Amino acid sequence: MIIGDRFTLALGGGGGRGWAHVGVARALEEAGMRPSLIVGTSMGAIVGAGLAAGFTPDAIEQVGLRTPVYRLLGRRARMAMFDPRPLLERLAEALGDPLIEELPIPFAVSAYDLVSGRSTAITSGRVIDAVERSIAIPLFFPPCPDELGVWCDAGGWESVPVSHARRLSPDPVIGVWVDVPKPGFLSRRPVAPLLRAVSRRLARGGAARRLTARRYLSLLTARLAEPVLEEQPELLIRPPLGLSQAWRFSPVARMSQLGYREARRALEPLRAGRRLLVGHAAS
Repeated sequence: MIIGDRFTLALGGGGGRGWAHVGVARALEEAGMRPSLIVGTSMGAIVGAGLAAGFTPDAIEQVGLRTPVYRLLGRRARMAMFDPRPLLERLAEALGDPLIEELPIPFAVSAYDLVSGRSTAITSGRVIDAVERSIAIPLFFPPCPDELGVWCDAGGWESVPVSHARRLSPDPVIGVWVDVPKPGFLSRRPVAPLLRAVSRRLARGGAARRLTARRYLSLLTARLAEPVLEEQPELLIRPPLGLSQAWRFSPVARMSQLGYREARRALEPLRAGRRLLVGHAAS
């Protein structure tokens, strides 16, 4: 397949490793490639929101360098270690608190419902509300319950939101994988049946509708046993980030540079004046 003027950019989750998305975006910009749609999960949703709002990769990197992530996190959160709202308010201020449907580049945010065991692509409403659902890393940031489900980070069930990218657009997909995948043994015997048994035990006597800590742990334990969806994009860019920890947000420039180098390598045919002819998961 040829990736030409139209393509979807699918940015996966990965915490601080996700600053590599900025470098990938810079390489795409240099190649004259502008996505027709951006779909992001977790950190990919944050970087993707900036790109969809019209920020350049350089501007996003500067915001990252100036943002003291851990200083902005509240220390008290229900069912989690941190409250992300101060950080989200800073992000909303930087973006101008837009609606998704108002962004210059079409944008979607992936989030996962612990009740149904399915992820969804959020394509309307406040950007910051969608991002809050998408970054709700279980036990790290609190879940986001509403009348439709209990929402959290979808990265544990699809590292790169390729399935949503394909549902939303017929264009070829360039995916960027920066996360450490969920261990496959969680969804296989004997671990998966054990996790489901623990989930059923936690659910006994719990509130059926109200989200309590016990019910949350029951839902989460059951979903950990669900297999990871691995739908392949036409082009997969996977920067060599080594053992960089997802919870370290300070090495912005280094992660960005690694993403840039790998994206330039993947896009080499374009720089040589040739068409970018790719197959699934070329990397």
